[in-house]
Amino acid sequence: MKKVLITGGSGLLGSKITELLLENNISVAHLSTQKKYSKDGVACYYWNPSAKELDEQAFEGVDTIIHLAGAGIADKRWTAKRKLEILESRVASSTLLSNFLQTKTHKVTKFIAASAVGFYGNQTQLLTEDLPAGNDFLAHVCSEWEACYTWDSNKIATVILRIGIVLAKEGGALPEMTKTLPFFIGIMGSGKQVYSWIHIDDLAKQFLFAGKQAAVQGVYNAVAPNPRTQLEMAHIIADKKGIFAIPAPKLALQMALGEMSTVLFLSQQCSAQKMLDAGFTFQFENLEDAIDDLL
Repeated sequence: MKKVLITGGSGLLGSKITELLLENNISVAHLSTQKKYSKDGVACYYWNPSAKELDEQAFEGVDTIIHLAGAGIADKRWTAKRKLEILESRVASSTLLSNFLQTKTHKVTKFIAASAVGFYGNQTQLLTEDLPAGNDFLAHVCSEWEACYTWDSNKIATVILRIGIVLAKEGGALPEMTKTLPFFIGIMGSGKQVYSWIHIDDLAKQFLFAGKQAAVQGVYNAVAPNPRTQLEMAHIIADKKGIFAIPAPKLALQMALGEMSTVLFLSQQCSAQKMLDAGFTFQFENLEDAIDDLL
């Protein structure tokens, strides 16, 4: 990798990846939907996927694209309008990039795209990358999202990272889970649902790893090797902070959050073996170490 173009570069993950790339002396550019967006050390360009607007100068010298753009899954209540926004923000941006890469002159040889373990829906079996999509809303979104990359993989090597529950100080799942601190931590329903999680540092490093390793192509679960139940996660946080873990009734959460509450109760035991077999080394394999680092 010599120069990387990132969509969604101002977000939690995009900022972490940008920082990591710059530390490795790799040039970075951002595609942003904000016309006045700027970031130190980064070349910034404007695009508007819904209007099919794209500054083609953004691709000059770029050999790798990291595509993260998409409306936040848990930012707002899932009204019909919001669900359409979640889907279209991903499909429109991915389709615009796909059309450019197939019709314009460029030097891109690798495309690394974010997806999510929501692809699998709610399943009890060990989830490996060869399984079909589930049948709920998030599975539909992920399936449509991933289907946008229709170019010849011999010309542009493609990596899709299905991201699990991201643990970070600045955003992601952990601040939401710990809003009730210092008083208590909530157990979501029965707490038996399995959470496939990943520390933000390991996730950012996986994008760098995918870009540097020519053999890394196709779909990978971007999760730590040791998924845990939400109950276990709550008790680890409670023990760390010296507080109680208290049940949060499923019905109350469903009434408060509506359909979006399904995210809390998805049980997904995702395998990290394919990423391990590719040679990636996790800094945080165990949840206790990740929580200790972040809290």
